[in-house]
Amino acid sequence: MSGDRIALGIIRKAHGVRGEASVEAWSDSPERFTEVSTVTLVSQDESSTRDSVIESVRIHAGRALVKFAGIESPEEVQLLQNWTVEVPSSEARKLDVDEYFLHDLVGMTLISSDGVSRGKVIEIEETGGGVLLVVNGPRGRFDVPFAADICTKIDLEAKTIAVNLPVGIEDL
Repeated sequence: MSGDRIALGIIRKAHGVRGEASVEAWSDSPERFTEVSTVTLVSQDESSTRDSVIESVRIHAGRALVKFAGIESPEEVQLLQNWTVEVPSSEARKLDVDEYFLHDLVGMTLISSDGVSRGKVIEIEETGGGVLLVVNGPRGRFDVPFAADICTKIDLEAKTIAVNLPVGIEDL
């Protein structure tokens, strides 16, 4: 994801025979795709981009079924599998208090309840089991589930995340 764009979701697979894409929303609202019209499709390795217009959106089983202009077949959609759907950062929705974008967490320092730095978030992984913070800590790299009982307070200004880490998580 480019610094001047924000990803709304990722193309997972083709849906039907008319070139609709099943898009996994990276927000709590797949309806967000109905609010935008021009997007940039970005390849998994970010080496290729494709500007596109959204012709239609329907919500089905928690995903957005998106019809992009100029994409007419399931085979064309499959060529875009795992590409992200991005909009300019200026078009990002306004956040409520205590909301943030996941990409804002990269670079933040995890601080335990005793005030000790546990490491910096170096990337975010979205898995079937939820979001993981990939942390580079004093003893190496480890993953932290992004859950309210573990990540108890996020301070965007201080760039810190207060954490209650499960015992032994840094050794996994």
